[in-house]
Amino acid sequence: MNRFFYLILLTSLLSSSLLFSEPASSGDKKDKEETPEWSPDPNKKSKFGKEDELDPNTFLPKNQPKSTNFWVYGATIGSPASINLNLGYYYKDIVVRVSGGSWRSHWNGGQVDLGYTFWKTPVIAHSISIVAGSFNVDPYSPEVGRGGQTSYPTGLNIPGYQYRDPKYEDQFIRAYVAEVNPDLALLLEYKSRDTQKVYLKQQYIGLTYDILLGNFFLQLGGGIGQGDYKNPQILMQMGYLFDTR
Repeated sequence: MNRFFYLILLTSLLSSSLLFSEPASSGDKKDKEETPEWSPDPNKKSKFGKEDELDPNTFLPKNQPKSTNFWVYGATIGSPASINLNLGYYYKDIVVRVSGGSWRSHWNGGQVDLGYTFWKTPVIAHSISIVAGSFNVDPYSPEVGRGGQTSYPTGLNIPGYQYRDPKYEDQFIRAYVAEVNPDLALLLEYKSRDTQKVYLKQQYIGLTYDILLGNFFLQLGGGIGQGDYKNPQILMQMGYLFDTR
Protein backbone atom coordinates (compact mmCIF):
# COMPACT_ATOMS: atom_id res chain seq x y z
CA MET A 1 0.00 0.00 0.00
CA ASN A 2 2.78 2.34 0.89
CA ARG A 3 4.46 1.52 -2.37
CA PHE A 4 1.31 2.38 -4.29
CA PHE A 5 1.04 5.69 -2.42
CA TYR A 6 4.67 6.55 -3.18
CA LEU A 7 4.12 5.66 -6.83
CA ILE A 8 1.15 8.04 -7.12
CA LEU A 9 3.11 10.83 -5.37
CA LEU A 10 6.09 10.33 -7.68
CA THR A 11 3.85 10.40 -10.74
CA SER A 12 2.26 13.68 -9.59
CA LEU A 13 5.63 15.34 -9.03
CA LEU A 14 6.85 14.30 -12.48
CA SER A 15 3.72 15.64 -14.11
CA SER A 16 4.07 19.01 -12.29
CA SER A 17 7.72 19.37 -13.25
CA LEU A 18 6.93 18.66 -16.91
CA LEU A 19 4.07 21.17 -16.86
CA PHE A 20 6.18 24.00 -15.41
CA SER A 21 9.18 23.19 -17.57
CA GLU A 22 7.17 23.39 -20.89
CA PRO A 23 8.68 26.05 -23.18
CA ALA A 24 6.68 29.22 -23.76
CA SER A 25 4.65 29.53 -26.95
CA SER A 26 6.14 31.26 -29.95
CA GLY A 27 3.68 34.11 -29.53
CA ASP A 28 4.65 34.74 -25.93
CA LYS A 29 8.33 34.45 -26.73
CA LYS A 30 7.98 36.96 -29.59
CA ASP A 31 6.23 39.46 -27.34
CA LYS A 32 9.01 39.15 -24.77
CA GLU A 33 11.84 39.46 -27.27
CA GLU A 34 10.39 42.47 -29.23
CA THR A 35 11.35 45.87 -27.97
CA PRO A 36 9.42 49.05 -28.85
CA GLU A 37 10.78 50.95 -31.81
CA TRP A 38 10.09 54.30 -30.18
CA SER A 39 11.89 55.63 -27.22
CA PRO A 40 12.62 59.21 -26.24
CA ASP A 41 16.10 60.54 -26.49
CA PRO A 42 17.65 63.70 -25.00
CA ASN A 43 16.59 65.74 -28.06
CA LYS A 44 13.01 64.49 -27.70
CA LYS A 45 12.99 63.16 -31.25
CA SER A 46 11.15 60.05 -32.32
CA LYS A 47 13.07 56.94 -33.35
CA PHE A 48 10.42 55.65 -35.73
CA GLY A 49 12.76 56.69 -38.57
CA LYS A 50 13.74 59.96 -40.14
CA GLU A 51 10.96 62.45 -39.86
CA ASP A 52 9.82 64.57 -42.77
CA GLU A 53 11.72 67.80 -42.36
CA LEU A 54 9.94 71.00 -43.32
CA ASP A 55 11.86 73.68 -45.11
CA PRO A 56 11.75 76.68 -42.80
CA ASN A 57 11.77 78.98 -45.83
CA THR A 58 8.44 77.55 -46.94
CA PHE A 59 6.51 79.56 -44.39
CA LEU A 60 8.48 82.78 -44.75
CA PRO A 61 6.66 85.61 -46.56
CA LYS A 62 7.76 86.18 -50.10
CA ASN A 63 9.73 89.28 -50.86
CA GLN A 64 7.29 92.01 -51.75
CA PRO A 65 8.10 95.32 -53.44
CA LYS A 66 8.66 98.14 -51.02
CA SER A 67 5.57 100.22 -50.35
CA THR A 68 7.56 103.23 -49.20
CA ASN A 69 10.86 105.02 -49.77
CA PHE A 70 11.16 104.61 -53.53
CA TRP A 71 11.63 106.77 -56.63
CA VAL A 72 9.31 107.07 -59.60
CA TYR A 73 10.18 108.44 -63.02
CA GLY A 74 8.49 108.48 -66.39
CA ALA A 75 6.30 110.54 -68.68
CA THR A 76 2.73 111.81 -68.66
CA ILE A 77 0.38 113.80 -70.84
CA GLY A 78 -1.63 116.75 -69.55
CA SER A 79 -0.87 119.86 -67.57
CA PRO A 80 1.36 121.76 -67.36
CA ALA A 81 3.32 121.21 -70.61
CA SER A 82 1.05 118.80 -72.52
CA ILE A 83 3.89 116.22 -72.57
CA ASN A 84 5.68 116.03 -69.22
CA LEU A 85 8.70 114.30 -67.78
CA ASN A 86 8.14 113.22 -64.17
CA LEU A 87 10.36 112.54 -61.20
CA GLY A 88 9.06 111.79 -57.73
CA TYR A 89 9.93 110.22 -54.39
CA TYR A 90 7.63 108.40 -51.94
CA TYR A 91 9.05 108.77 -48.44
CA LYS A 92 6.90 107.16 -45.75
CA ASP A 93 3.59 109.02 -46.07
CA ILE A 94 5.04 111.98 -47.96
CA VAL A 95 5.35 112.24 -51.73
CA VAL A 96 7.28 114.92 -53.61
CA ARG A 97 7.02 115.18 -57.38
CA VAL A 98 8.18 117.52 -60.15
CA SER A 99 6.93 117.43 -63.71
CA GLY A 100 7.10 119.51 -66.86
CA GLY A 101 8.83 120.06 -70.14
CA SER A 102 10.07 122.67 -72.60
CA TRP A 103 9.44 122.05 -76.27
CA ARG A 104 9.61 125.52 -77.73
CA SER A 105 10.21 129.00 -76.43
CA HIS A 106 6.47 129.46 -75.97
CA TRP A 107 5.47 125.91 -75.25
CA ASN A 108 6.75 124.98 -71.82
CA GLY A 109 5.61 124.50 -68.25
CA GLY A 110 6.48 123.08 -64.88
CA GLN A 111 4.71 121.83 -61.76
CA VAL A 112 5.75 120.92 -58.21
CA ASP A 113 3.64 118.55 -56.05
CA LEU A 114 3.76 118.05 -52.30
CA GLY A 115 1.42 115.30 -51.19
CA TYR A 116 0.29 113.01 -48.40
CA THR A 117 -0.21 109.30 -49.04
CA PHE A 118 -3.22 108.12 -47.06
CA TRP A 119 -3.33 104.56 -48.46
CA LYS A 120 -0.33 102.61 -49.68
CA THR A 121 0.37 98.96 -50.48
CA PRO A 122 3.08 97.28 -52.58
CA VAL A 123 0.74 97.63 -55.56
CA ILE A 124 -1.22 100.85 -55.16
CA ALA A 125 -0.76 104.28 -53.58
CA HIS A 126 -3.46 106.91 -53.06
CA SER A 127 -2.49 110.46 -52.17
CA ILE A 128 -3.67 114.06 -52.20
CA SER A 129 -1.30 116.82 -53.27
CA ILE A 130 -0.96 120.55 -53.21
CA VAL A 131 0.42 121.61 -56.58
CA ALA A 132 1.85 124.82 -58.00
CA GLY A 133 2.92 125.49 -61.55
CA SER A 134 2.93 127.66 -64.64
CA PHE A 135 2.91 127.22 -68.40
CA ASN A 136 3.21 129.14 -71.68
CA VAL A 137 1.65 128.15 -74.99
CA ASP A 138 1.33 129.74 -78.39
CA PRO A 139 -1.61 128.18 -80.22
CA TYR A 140 -2.03 129.05 -83.88
CA SER A 141 -5.20 130.90 -84.78
CA PRO A 142 -7.26 129.97 -81.70
CA GLU A 143 -11.01 130.40 -81.79
CA VAL A 144 -12.35 133.06 -79.48
CA GLY A 145 -14.35 131.69 -76.58
CA ARG A 146 -12.76 128.24 -76.54
CA GLY A 147 -10.09 126.75 -74.32
CA GLY A 148 -11.03 128.75 -71.22
CA GLN A 149 -9.04 131.83 -72.20
CA THR A 150 -10.28 135.19 -70.99
CA SER A 151 -8.18 137.19 -73.44
CA TYR A 152 -6.10 136.67 -76.57
CA PRO A 153 -3.04 138.91 -76.62
CA THR A 154 -1.88 139.66 -80.12
CA GLY A 155 1.70 140.60 -79.38
CA LEU A 156 1.00 144.04 -80.83
CA ASN A 157 1.63 146.55 -78.05
CA ILE A 158 -0.64 149.29 -79.40
CA PRO A 159 -3.76 150.39 -77.53
CA GLY A 160 -6.87 149.10 -79.21
CA TYR A 161 -5.04 146.29 -81.00
CA GLN A 162 -3.57 144.33 -78.08
CA TYR A 163 -6.30 141.65 -78.03
CA ARG A 164 -7.99 139.58 -80.70
CA ASP A 165 -11.38 139.86 -79.05
CA PRO A 166 -11.66 143.66 -78.87
CA LYS A 167 -13.41 145.16 -75.91
CA TYR A 168 -15.64 148.23 -76.04
CA GLU A 169 -12.69 150.59 -75.54
CA ASP A 170 -10.69 148.76 -78.23
CA GLN A 171 -13.53 149.09 -80.72
CA PHE A 172 -13.78 152.82 -80.00
CA ILE A 173 -10.03 153.29 -80.61
CA ARG A 174 -10.12 151.26 -83.82
CA ALA A 175 -13.04 153.25 -85.14
CA TYR A 176 -11.23 156.50 -84.40
CA VAL A 177 -8.00 155.30 -86.13
CA ALA A 178 -10.00 154.13 -89.15
CA GLU A 179 -11.64 157.55 -89.40
CA VAL A 180 -8.36 159.46 -89.08
CA ASN A 181 -6.10 157.18 -91.16
CA PRO A 182 -7.77 154.24 -92.96
CA ASP A 183 -4.43 152.90 -94.25
CA LEU A 184 -2.96 152.77 -90.74
CA ALA A 185 -6.11 151.12 -89.43
CA LEU A 186 -5.88 148.48 -92.17
CA LEU A 187 -2.22 147.82 -91.35
CA LEU A 188 -2.89 147.50 -87.62
CA GLU A 189 -5.86 145.27 -88.29
CA TYR A 190 -3.70 143.05 -90.45
CA LYS A 191 -1.06 142.80 -87.70
CA SER A 192 -3.62 141.69 -85.16
CA ARG A 193 -5.73 139.43 -87.36
CA ASP A 194 -6.51 135.83 -86.38
CA THR A 195 -3.74 134.32 -88.48
CA GLN A 196 -1.18 135.77 -86.08
CA LYS A 197 0.00 133.63 -83.19
CA VAL A 198 -0.89 134.52 -79.63
CA TYR A 199 1.00 133.80 -76.44
CA LEU A 200 -0.96 132.47 -73.47
CA LYS A 201 0.46 132.30 -69.96
CA GLN A 202 -0.86 131.00 -66.70
CA GLN A 203 0.31 130.55 -63.11
CA TYR A 204 -1.74 128.40 -60.74
CA ILE A 205 -2.01 126.54 -57.45
CA GLY A 206 -4.35 123.66 -56.87
CA LEU A 207 -5.37 120.48 -55.09
CA THR A 208 -5.24 117.07 -56.77
CA TYR A 209 -5.98 113.42 -56.10
CA ASP A 210 -3.20 111.07 -57.26
CA ILE A 211 -3.23 107.33 -57.78
CA LEU A 212 -0.24 105.12 -58.60
CA LEU A 213 -1.52 101.70 -59.64
CA GLY A 214 1.46 99.53 -60.44
CA ASN A 215 3.16 101.78 -62.97
CA PHE A 216 0.04 103.60 -64.14
CA PHE A 217 -0.23 107.16 -62.80
CA LEU A 218 -3.30 109.39 -62.78
CA GLN A 219 -3.64 112.86 -61.27
CA LEU A 220 -6.91 114.78 -61.32
CA GLY A 221 -7.86 118.01 -59.59
CA GLY A 222 -8.49 121.70 -59.92
CA GLY A 223 -6.62 124.94 -59.53
CA ILE A 224 -6.90 128.70 -59.59
CA GLY A 225 -4.41 131.29 -60.75
CA GLN A 226 -3.74 134.33 -62.80
CA GLY A 227 -3.06 134.68 -66.50
CA ASP A 228 -4.99 134.24 -69.71
CA TYR A 229 -7.24 131.39 -68.52
CA LYS A 230 -10.44 131.40 -66.52
CA ASN A 231 -10.75 130.07 -62.98
CA PRO A 232 -11.16 127.37 -61.82
CA GLN A 233 -9.03 125.21 -64.08
CA ILE A 234 -8.92 121.45 -64.49
CA LEU A 235 -5.54 119.89 -63.70
CA MET A 236 -4.87 116.41 -65.03
CA GLN A 237 -1.92 114.14 -65.75
CA MET A 238 -1.96 110.56 -66.95
CA GLY A 239 0.95 108.36 -67.89
CA TYR A 240 3.42 105.60 -67.06
CA LEU A 241 5.93 105.84 -64.23
CA PHE A 242 8.74 103.38 -63.54
CA ASP A 243 9.71 102.82 -59.91
CA THR A 244 12.63 101.51 -57.85
CA ARG A 245 10.60 99.16 -55.65
